[in-house]
Amino acid sequence: MVIKDPYEKFAQVFDSFVPSELHREYYSFIIRILKKLKFKPRNILDLACGTGKLARFFLDAGYEVEGFDLSESMLTIARKKGLRVYQGNMINFELGKRYDLIICVFDSLNYILKQSDLQKCFNSVERHLNWNGLFIFDMNSDFKINEVLPTYKNDYHMVDDTELIWLNSHRRNTWVGELVLFQKTENGKYQRFYEKHVERAYKITAIEKLLKRSKFEILRTYSDFKFNEIKKDSKRWFFVCKKLGEAKP
Repeated sequence: MVIKDPYEKFAQVFDSFVPSELHREYYSFIIRILKKLKFKPRNILDLACGTGKLARFFLDAGYEVEGFDLSESMLTIARKKGLRVYQGNMINFELGKRYDLIICVFDSLNYILKQSDLQKCFNSVERHLNWNGLFIFDMNSDFKINEVLPTYKNDYHMVDDTELIWLNSHRRNTWVGELVLFQKTENGKYQRFYEKHVERAYKITAIEKLLKRSKFEILRTYSDFKFNEIKKDSKRWFFVCKKLGEAKP
């Protein structure tokens, strides 16, 4: 069975598949960034929040945080964690409120395959930030997508009663992860599901141009969960941006 929502079935095993240590690493790094900037957000929006695992760290630390995601399957799990969430497409969303901080991590923005749509996403984020609010996000670098991910072999995992097979393929500036799941049913048989995940590589100069057009000032850029400058072989980029004014439509 082909699943149109690329996280419909994966959502059921996502928390077991992705280690909590990775979410904690994201949380700790973002907190360290905020401390370096002496920025204390009153409210936070976790864009592409998934199952709310990262947002839960912020909730437990006393922050006011809400989540937003395209996948209703992921949000169903996030609600069970006590997170207030919204469902929609991050390319163009309108919640009718503003935040001090918006985060978008786990290379979620690489899932936006058109540069014009990425611009719309940045504009949407800008509309939802308070004056001088911060936007912190990460992306898989073009080096990682073009040089590192093509070396990944197909992978197999068993999570609870679900078998997962990752099939990795690549074309220039595009990584495709095909996920085949075999889920055990009540009668003991397995049902097959298929999901497709696609990420696009962007040049860092293109990202900088889009952010500028959306009226963001780039305060800092880091790489690979460290306060290091971005290099040609950096695998993960982090951007720390401040809202300056109203974006162009």
